[in-house]
Amino acid sequence: MVLSFDRPGPISALAAVLVIALGLAAHGRGDQPDRTETQIKLKPFIFGARACASCHDLQNRRNDTKEELESWICRMDEFPIYNSKDKHKLAFQALTGSRGRRMGELLRTDVTKLDACLACHSVPDRGIEKQQYTRETDGVTCVACHGAHEEWVEKHQSGSKAWRALDRVQKERLHGMTDLWSPARRAETCASCHIGNFAQGKILTHAMYAAGHPPLPSFEAAAFSDAEPRHWQYLSEKSPARLKRLMPDADPKNRERTQLVAIAALVELRESARLFADQAAAEQPATLGAQWPDYARFDCNACHHELQAKAGASWRQLRHQGGAPGRPTAPDWPLVLARLAVETVPSQAATRSAGLDQALAPFQDALRIRPLGDPKTLVPAAQKIADWADAAIKSLDHTTFDSKTASHFLERLCAVAELAAPDYDSARQIAWAFATIYRELIPENHRDPAIEKALASLTAELDLDLPPAQTQALIETTLGGRLKKAADFDPQAFQGYFRSIAKRLNPTGAIQSARR
Repeated sequence: MVLSFDRPGPISALAAVLVIALGLAAHGRGDQPDRTETQIKLKPFIFGARACASCHDLQNRRNDTKEELESWICRMDEFPIYNSKDKHKLAFQALTGSRGRRMGELLRTDVTKLDACLACHSVPDRGIEKQQYTRETDGVTCVACHGAHEEWVEKHQSGSKAWRALDRVQKERLHGMTDLWSPARRAETCASCHIGNFAQGKILTHAMYAAGHPPLPSFEAAAFSDAEPRHWQYLSEKSPARLKRLMPDADPKNRERTQLVAIAALVELRESARLFADQAAAEQPATLGAQWPDYARFDCNACHHELQAKAGASWRQLRHQGGAPGRPTAPDWPLVLARLAVETVPSQAATRSAGLDQALAPFQDALRIRPLGDPKTLVPAAQKIADWADAAIKSLDHTTFDSKTASHFLERLCAVAELAAPDYDSARQIAWAFATIYRELIPENHRDPAIEKALASLTAELDLDLPPAQTQALIETTLGGRLKKAADFDPQAFQGYFRSIAKRLNPTGAIQSARR
């Protein structure tokens, strides 16, 4: 099976879709700002979650009338969700636990002070002024995603009519409030840590893995957002009054979760390719073990697989990368859903898919010619993939993800799953995407019990719940089980589940009835 940065084989005609963001409705997608443009100099400032609690905690708004509460665009219950359930709050504690301490010993550094660790396990202050923020208790706090700048927080807290009259682009460009209503922007923000971002110093290296850092799983933003758990609402979940104030021109036909899966898939491919290119091009390593070639950018299973099969060969031994012997490739999962994402624009599908093939070819060729490739050819090849993904993201920015599109996604996901046995991470991407789109498309009381049973089995076997779901717990308590799930993965069983699901997606079944 050839997926990620490999030249597509038979699967290229089917491809797949993927991931993330909160999911904005079809309106207002053409007003995305140039993210490289700086309009004014903003003041870095770190506000802790407790600074947000005065408004975003209903316990502190007990005297508000129903009308006053409804006058806001959100429920004002966001702080308790973050404070008691969000795993981001525990991010810094992972550095101070037994695994973090052992890593520090092996790396001969203090991981609680190393910028490369703090960049994702906290909000790096580097002398920045703070208010009600401590790493130990807040970890990755609100402004890590919403924007660590003083200007927007003060205006946001004031709730003035002038501030509320600004659109989301103005709030980001002029005041530093990250536009998380944009699916692409949200996916980009999440991916900076869950995939990596060289420019921001967010690089997980092979040296860190060797010292004990848990392997980063494949990242599907819609599923990860729900497991965070979400402290926000999709537009479709908001009351009519709030929706009218927030986005009165929202397209009611747009399937936000499906949109998030598709656009995020392309963002994930783009950010993976950019990280590869930026790190390979760097003259000086940015952090521990970041010098090129860094094995962390390649497929771990190309080297880390069983040498003997006691009771049948494992999926790591049987998978087909399409590369030359002794030539590790990049991971499969960032690409597994990206090609299907561009198929949502029928008039551009063939051109876009051919463009991806053209972008992938020189990258894979560079990895075949020489083990780990030559940076002189790898860097422009990886950048070409990133450029293709960026153009595809912009083309989808004006697309309505309606029920017909969602149904098409589901059918294609089944076809991709059945065609060739995926690796563990790619299988999770496909299953996460299917579950998200299916449950958005089909109301709970109309879902097919047989499909739900298959999804439940996939959830158990692939660890899709990102345990502990809805509960704060350090990774120490779940890592062993997660690694065992990966080791026990059975690609043939995975394909069997999707064959059974595909049989239920017939013209007279639940999907067809959902369109009417």
